[in-house]
Amino acid sequence: MDRDYMQTATLSFPEASSVFAEQSYVVEIPDCHKPRMGSCGIAGCINIDGSMISGSKIEKMITTMSERENGLGSGFVAYGLFPDFAEEYCMQFLFENEDSQAQTEELMSNWVYMIKDEKVPTFPQRSMMPPFPLVRRYFVRPKKGTEVYIRTGLNEEDYMVRLVMSINETVPGSYCVSSGKDMAVFKGSGYAREIAKFYDISRYKGSMWLSHSRFPTNSPGWWAGSHPISILDWSICHNGEITSYGVNRKLVEMAGYKCTLLTDSEVVTYLWDLMVRRHRLPPTAAAFAMAPWYYKDIERLPDNERRLANQLRITYKEAFLNGPFSILVGRSDPVVTMMALADRKKLRPLVMGVSGDGNSVYAASEECAIKSVQGDAEMWATRAGNPAIVKVGEGIVRRGTEAPFLGAI
Repeated sequence: MDRDYMQTATLSFPEASSVFAEQSYVVEIPDCHKPRMGSCGIAGCINIDGSMISGSKIEKMITTMSERENGLGSGFVAYGLFPDFAEEYCMQFLFENEDSQAQTEELMSNWVYMIKDEKVPTFPQRSMMPPFPLVRRYFVRPKKGTEVYIRTGLNEEDYMVRLVMSINETVPGSYCVSSGKDMAVFKGSGYAREIAKFYDISRYKGSMWLSHSRFPTNSPGWWAGSHPISILDWSICHNGEITSYGVNRKLVEMAGYKCTLLTDSEVVTYLWDLMVRRHRLPPTAAAFAMAPWYYKDIERLPDNERRLANQLRITYKEAFLNGPFSILVGRSDPVVTMMALADRKKLRPLVMGVSGDGNSVYAASEECAIKSVQGDAEMWATRAGNPAIVKVGEGIVRRGTEAPFLGAI
């Protein structure tokens, strides 16, 4: 869908179809959804001591940047939500109807033990357009030792990835939007303030939150395609456009991932999982592969760093993310971690902040989002293509202003 078409369209919905489903793309945007300017907004916060943060804080951060959205998507992800089920995978779903739910549960029963399942409380807003998906979560454990598990020949994490991909690809109207331990994604088609109220985000508390307000250009605005995009404990909030989507998609699909969410941001999530979890690259090296230096700049690096930079550019050439972007990355294995990365020209904004006591760290598209909840925050900007990394229990590991491979070699 080209950009000019998106700017001139208005909302319409097919009969007998849920607006959350991919078959019913948002194809027309009413005048009330057409701000004079717009770009996706991202915001994140993390407490280094692991103490809980109310969802109302991240809600205020993302809604402060309301001029960056047009009502076609928003979402939140929280870590540390389910201490009583911290060892189970929490699979959270959007279902089009009860049939898609039943088919999904039947498929899952062959793959996992269901420890607990529950309806996710939702509160539809009058300003949002129905119908709405059924939202449900399942706490599960892989059925190790079964024929299905043995036949796949996969480890536990890859087994869960295979299950998620199978559901999203084969069960009509069913989308697993998060599948990590002790975390969950809450997202949908609407303004950030609407999605926050739809899920009553303020009722939740987590040690880290990421959020996103969407202004889609080259992809449809729909429930499952909203951000954050997640697989296992990874979650991604992305502002920008990935013009290298085709080659990036080929790389992750050759590795077994299935792209079903109709957005370029999906490949970014799978690239982090592929390079860091499966290939065991340090996050700084993976970040360099996605936003590499120019060869003329690499030549100025010390010998050992120059060799590593060239090897990454050659080995992971298909992982290079071309186009403007800034991303927030969440992870909880082995510890809750927030990473922030802008493209190598920094064509999308990204700022960081830390509270006066040094315990709370923030990232956002705009300074106002951070100042709205932490007036005394010390602000700084990351360098282009240089990741900032913050970990619970460890603090600010990288400010995003250091040498490219600090901590990687």
